[in-house]
Amino acid sequence: LEESKAKTGTLQRSGSMRFKSRSAKSEDQVASEKAWLTAEKVWLVHKKGFTAARVLKGEEGVPEGRCKVKLEHNGQELEVDEDDIEKANPPQFDRVEDLATLRHLNESSALHTLRQRYGSNLIHTYAGRSLITINPMCPLAIYSEKVIQMFRGCKPEDMPPHIFATAQIAYRNLLSSRHDQSIIMMGRSGSGKSTNAHHILCYLAAAAGSINNFLTTEKLTAINTLLSTFGHSRTIMNTSASKFTQLFSLDFDHSGQIAAASIQVLMLEKSRIVKRPEGEPTFHVFYQMLAGLETTLRNELQLQNMNEPNIFMTPLQRAEDRQKGAQSWGKVRHAMSVIGVSENEEKALVSVMAAIYHLGVAAVAKGANNKYQFSRPQAAQKAASVLGVTVEELSR
Repeated sequence: LEESKAKTGTLQRSGSMRFKSRSAKSEDQVASEKAWLTAEKVWLVHKKGFTAARVLKGEEGVPEGRCKVKLEHNGQELEVDEDDIEKANPPQFDRVEDLATLRHLNESSALHTLRQRYGSNLIHTYAGRSLITINPMCPLAIYSEKVIQMFRGCKPEDMPPHIFATAQIAYRNLLSSRHDQSIIMMGRSGSGKSTNAHHILCYLAAAAGSINNFLTTEKLTAINTLLSTFGHSRTIMNTSASKFTQLFSLDFDHSGQIAAASIQVLMLEKSRIVKRPEGEPTFHVFYQMLAGLETTLRNELQLQNMNEPNIFMTPLQRAEDRQKGAQSWGKVRHAMSVIGVSENEEKALVSVMAAIYHLGVAAVAKGANNKYQFSRPQAAQKAASVLGVTVEELSR
């Protein structure tokens, strides 16, 4: 897309610019493409991936079903099975926006295109009607309010691959067909499903608007903060893995504005609170709360001394980790205020989490007559106190 077009603040009617036919090719260009096609470039598939190669024609002594190839990177000649090679695409298909438009669509060519685009910070690629997004593992300035306005009101042909394009296409189909639309996020842990779902919601809230402005990007960010704090945990594969499934629904009125919103959350791993996988911590919120509670509430919840062994969690030890945890807890409290959580409700939540901490210290063991009892009764008493119950009631 030309920079002059981007500066107008919208991508509308830019499709003809992005896909317009190029001017007539020069003789050198035609000769170069013909030479490329004659060379019969291929991908040699092997156990570690794929390598660019060229088929050597007219070689004698090659059995049926096999062929000779010459590797591009070192010139080595190999005899391989024909099933182990896949056709490569001409240079004009480099960094193509839609994998479905490749002349030779195969796994190696698709991965090569995705790698090319990722190397140019183009993390989104169309695959027909689907969108492939590769986690950049670092912040990119492609989700701002200005970018939202550029996609607003666009047709599919106007938009390059982007998560906002997916949201805009769904919104446009909703208005034109008057039928429900769904966007499903799929991928392995750490691929960015939760983050991209948040981007979609923020786009729809900003581009479509809501009645009386009841749903804003600020509220969506607050909801996302709370969900990730209470429902995310560090795992071996991901520093902030979602441990829940969410279904976010938006209802629109006849004018296209958001009239209602709801979210359903299914906690898939509640057991992590009391039985963590080996080498993994519990949910983020516990560590952030223990690091960020103000002195008065900390004393009230009897969390002054946190050096006892705890089977549920181990409070953050390093000073820098505690500082980050305290900052994150400040964001959690702000998020609660944004969505209207009262001080009493917040205190009730914190009290329950404090009780869980104390129960982790109390632990349980078999006593006389093979009956289970608290290993540390004082910690159990603290848990009962913050919950407003007796130890006997807690033991049931």
